[in-house]
Amino acid sequence: MQEPTRPLSLDVILRSPYFRERSMVGIQWLPDSSAFTFQKGNDIWRHAVGTHEESLILQGASLKWKDEPVEMSSYQTTGEQSSLLIAGPQKQIWRHSFSAPYYLYDISSGSLQPLANGDPALQNVAFSPDNKLVGFVKGSNLCIASVSSGEVEVKQLTHDGDDNILNGIFDWVYEEEFGRADAFRWSRDSKKIAFWRLDQTEVKSFLLYDDTTEKYPTVTTLKYPKAGEKNSEVKIGVVDVETQETVWIDFGEEKDVYIARIDWTTQPNILALQWLNRRQNKLQLLFADVTTGKSVVVLTDETATGWIDVTDDFVFFKKTEEFLWTTEKSGYRHIYLSDYSGNLRQITEGDWEVTSIVGFDEESGWIYFYGKKNGPENQFLYRVKVDGKSFETLSVESGWHSVNFSPDFSHGILDYHSASSPKQVYLITSDGKKESTLLENKLIGLALFQISYPHFGNLHTTDNNTALSYYITKPANFDENKKYPVLMYGYSGPGHQVATNNWVKMRHLWHSMIANTGEGCIIFCVDGRGMTGRGRDFKHFAYRDISKWIVHDQIEGVKFLRTLPYVDDKRIAFWGWSGGGYLACHLMGRATEYISTAIAVASATDWSLYDTIWTERYMDLPESNVEGYKAANAVTYAESVQGNFLLVHGTGDDNVHCQNTMLYVDALVQAGKDFDMMLYPNRNHGIYGGNTTHHLYSKLTAFLKRHLNL
Repeated sequence: MQEPTRPLSLDVILRSPYFRERSMVGIQWLPDSSAFTFQKGNDIWRHAVGTHEESLILQGASLKWKDEPVEMSSYQTTGEQSSLLIAGPQKQIWRHSFSAPYYLYDISSGSLQPLANGDPALQNVAFSPDNKLVGFVKGSNLCIASVSSGEVEVKQLTHDGDDNILNGIFDWVYEEEFGRADAFRWSRDSKKIAFWRLDQTEVKSFLLYDDTTEKYPTVTTLKYPKAGEKNSEVKIGVVDVETQETVWIDFGEEKDVYIARIDWTTQPNILALQWLNRRQNKLQLLFADVTTGKSVVVLTDETATGWIDVTDDFVFFKKTEEFLWTTEKSGYRHIYLSDYSGNLRQITEGDWEVTSIVGFDEESGWIYFYGKKNGPENQFLYRVKVDGKSFETLSVESGWHSVNFSPDFSHGILDYHSASSPKQVYLITSDGKKESTLLENKLIGLALFQISYPHFGNLHTTDNNTALSYYITKPANFDENKKYPVLMYGYSGPGHQVATNNWVKMRHLWHSMIANTGEGCIIFCVDGRGMTGRGRDFKHFAYRDISKWIVHDQIEGVKFLRTLPYVDDKRIAFWGWSGGGYLACHLMGRATEYISTAIAVASATDWSLYDTIWTERYMDLPESNVEGYKAANAVTYAESVQGNFLLVHGTGDDNVHCQNTMLYVDALVQAGKDFDMMLYPNRNHGIYGGNTTHHLYSKLTAFLKRHLNL
């Protein structure tokens, strides 16, 4: 007889081995596609595709420099698999950026030698395509080191780098909002490097105070352009690694712009740039001659109803002067083929979204991509011939799929997970068939404890019958004759989704714990208008007032819940983090007849306090949208706040500054409103470190138990 499952607790979720997941990291394919390497702990292994045999390449414990052990955090391989570039302990800078010491390891001899004399502050270290050089940034300057002779000789390519002049690295806002830290690109022939140069001299500083380390606060000065303020001045340079001469690209007279992406075309002297205006409603693909610096416009993407999203979906063919490109010009993001003159031909079509291009097998003509054809809550893997024919769905199970294909596209390493399954890793063939299982996460806790899983659906709004994606999670011992309270979860950021069929361990397990606390609780999440997954027009509902439709559609969610006979509509709570915290603040001021309790974690409250790129993309420029910024400001509705309200923020949050919560709190105090509050000293936007996560979720749990009578 099977023993009954036990209730979850935070100790079980966070401090026990029951839900400890494994993952395959550092996967890198050999150029001939016969094998791939990966990192297991502090060791590096090779997996042969044909035999599935695994062999040890490097035992991390053997890494020493001057008799001192070297702790490996990551690695890169050369094409010949003769050398490894080993990163030592990483020091995180912002979300994507970090610094570390680097070492070159010769596989045959086992010798190890440091780059730049073991300097621990190297950034964006990368082999050249011919594997004879290593490029990196040191002290905001772009450098290279020659490694072909076994010597590590550093040559500095730029000389003006300092705290304000950034060569080959991004400022905070570029990194955060364009989603990358690596700010230079090797040319395909390894003779040149194209790089971003950002001058943040005129960007205003925001001060972060750490009261926990010294008698007097430690102050971090962060160059952070808030909405409407000055950005860094951007330039794109192309430096010749032999002569050290730099050519600067001319991308027009307008200077208050963004260069969101650069990439080398198949022509050795032509660099492609994605140029974006300040309002981010016009994107141009430019081709620049790096010998003269002159550029021409190849493609233009514009919208009058919202913004243009930047993607990495420009894939250059190796044999012809053509490339793949995605755009929402049809109303949904789809794949197009273009020649170097900008003549477009649409490849995919329909009332569904292409999420992103995975890769292009030029030999067979197959384009591999992710998309939403099988529902906005899923991410499926598909392929289509470049002529638009022979469309195939390669994913079988509903859920979230991501793949790392071999260079010849004969095999791929597929990560799969869903709302009911932790990550599994498979070796697949080019047609999506599973050839072997590389990693299974058989979490023993899933069988031992009460776990509730989400069920997905679409609700139709009462105003114009718009379909909204949602999921609902019921207690394990659900009784349709009982009345249950509801905990809603949501997010407000345009172009995002949270009602998705994927595994987010901490949130999922905590929701399951709440669902099975006391007499039980319903968990509910709905993606309102402004979110992604349903096309351009659905997403652009958010433009110029992020708050309007997200509040409206959370209310639509409550109206749907009220149709369910097992819902106690007097006990409905909402919680969210970051943009979800922002949504919680608005619901407490604008939906008080629907929501009785709310938790706002790390909340944005006033978009004039947030950064230029994100805010202006969705809200337009402050001077052009005064009423919109006022309507979207949570402070505007502080006088109307009612209910049980908990505010949480980390005082060291570099992303959504604690200033947002403090100004909102001041408005609540002036309005005489009662609320609870928890500040976490010097914690960043993720609010973690040490016992912080346990403490935070204990606080949230206790608040919900008290006010939902769990």
